[in-house]
Order: sequence, then C-alpha cells, then structure tokens
Amino acid sequence: MRLSRFEYLEPKNIKEARSVLSEKGKEAMLIAGGTDILVKMKQRVVAPRYLVNLKRIDRMRGIEFDERKGLTIGALATLEEVEESSSVKERFPALCQAAGRVAAPQLRNTGTLVGNVCIDSMCWYYNQSRQWRKARPPCFKAGGDRCYVAKGGKECVALFQADTPPALIALGAKVNVVGPDKERLVDIEDIYSQKGQKANTLGPDEFISELQIPTHPGNSGGGYLKESTRGAIDFPVVGVACQLSREDGKCKDVRIALTAVASGPVRAREAEEVLKGKTITDDLIGKAAEAAQGSIRPMPHMGVSVWYKRRLIKVMVQRWIKHVWDQVK
Repeated sequence: MRLSRFEYLEPKNIKEARSVLSEKGKEAMLIAGGTDILVKMKQRVVAPRYLVNLKRIDRMRGIEFDERKGLTIGALATLEEVEESSSVKERFPALCQAAGRVAAPQLRNTGTLVGNVCIDSMCWYYNQSRQWRKARPPCFKAGGDRCYVAKGGKECVALFQADTPPALIALGAKVNVVGPDKERLVDIEDIYSQKGQKANTLGPDEFISELQIPTHPGNSGGGYLKESTRGAIDFPVVGVACQLSREDGKCKDVRIALTAVASGPVRAREAEEVLKGKTITDDLIGKAAEAAQGSIRPMPHMGVSVWYKRRLIKVMVQRWIKHVWDQVK
C-alpha cells in the first residue's frame, strides 16, 4: 500500500511547531517515530495534507532524573531509551516493564513513549485498508451511523490498547501540553476522552512536549503485567499496572490502572479503596480484585469475549497487587 500525497514539514523548535500546527490545523498531523501514523496513512485511515516531523526539536529529547523534581522524559525519547534508562529501571519499574512490552525491539527503537501515550483507539472493522472498509457502510469512527462491534450501539466502542499509559497513570504522571498560545501541565488521566471515536482530548493544534513523573518514596514499588495472544508484537488482551507504598505495615497509597478494557485507560478506584490504609492480606487482595472486576465493563475484541476479559481482570489484578506488595515488605 502506498502513502497518500502530503507535504513534509520539519520545524526546528517548539515555537515553529506551534506556528505550523496553528496555521495548518486539521490538515496537519505529527510524526516522531512513525510506527503508528505511517501504517494508518497506508491504510488511508488518515490522509494528512501536511506531515509535521518533530525529530529536530532538541528540547524534546532526553531523560532526566532529579530527586526533588522527579523524572522528566522528552517527547522524542524512544521506548527503548525509556526501558534501558537506569533511572527508570531503578525507580519506576512499572514504566520500564510497560515500555519493554510494547511490540518488538525494532519498533521500540523507533517508536516514542509519547507516541504510545497518544495512540488512538482501534477497531478490527476500522483499522483496515480503504478497499476493505468500502465494502460496508461507514461506522461511527469513520463518520458513519453504526458500530459493528456493539450491534445496535449508539456510539463508537473502539478499544484503547497502549501498554504505557496505565503505568504512567499508576505513577501519577503529568504531561506538558503545548497549545497555540500557551503550555499547560495536565494529569495524564485527563487527556483521555474515554470515547472510541478519538481516544485523547488534544486539539489539532496541540501536542505533548514532555512527561513528568514525581519521585516516589523508598517504601514503594510497582509493576506492569500484560496478557497477550502472542508473545511478541502484540497488543494486550488486558494490561494491569500497580503502584503502592507501605507505612507501618499498612498500604499507605495505591494506584491501579488497566488497558485494553475500554476506549481509554481505566483506573480501578474501587479496588484502590479496598486496600488503602489497611494491612494487606491474601483475603483483602482477593476483595480488591473482585472490586476491580465488578467495576470495569470490558469490551470484546478480536475474538476475546467479555467473560474471558472479566476473568483476566480479576486474576491479573489479584496476582499483581500481591507481587508488588511483596516487593515493598
């Protein structure tokens, strides 16, 4: 499949990038690693008139850690760089594990962490070639009036399957959003719309320049667990990230987030409330896992039933809370 025609633009700094996006609007799309957008362009899922490459913006590179300020990751840092960073490995294992489970080494060497954060929700009926999509009336995501996954549904239920967002949510990350007039720091949870038609709330003239993760206390730990159909180059069937801290033998704080269960990453807040302020026991972990299973309404996808996903949610949340709790004993 060939790419559609486009004009290639290469701003040298954030000011130029902001100006280009403000001028070109919806006709422009950003590229950094290109592992997602180039595939969509070949499928004619998207056909931007202008392709704006951010690779020459030096300010958006690098990974830096400061004990007081925390971890700062530039938007151009690749998944491989994140996984191999000593600061990430030692202090943010949930992010290290999640970055290392994305696709395969070739793609992690090219694709960026922020690209994974901004990846759109996907659907078996939508993410296909233009010729394939022409064989049936368009769905909600393609501007139509129906959903082929949820028969009779009133909205798009395309599935969000990125690995790193749940880890970043569990770690309390923030993103620096560059707009046409100003920059703003936003909780990463708040950039997700939970709507299938467009996974994030970023406007056509906005982009993320960096990620910031606060320093976590020494008595804390975390991790990311992924279940996929294949061992490599596969999206998760369910992914679970957990970050918790311990004080006086009790769970001081905990954040649990999941991916591949809805149109955006999901916090398991009910499960968190079961654990906070309590001594963690196997029985309590079981109750937290049941709370997560009961509060999340997963979507079927690619032959994976809702029943199976619900079972996975319970088993994976239970297994990973125990694993992380044992780390910080």
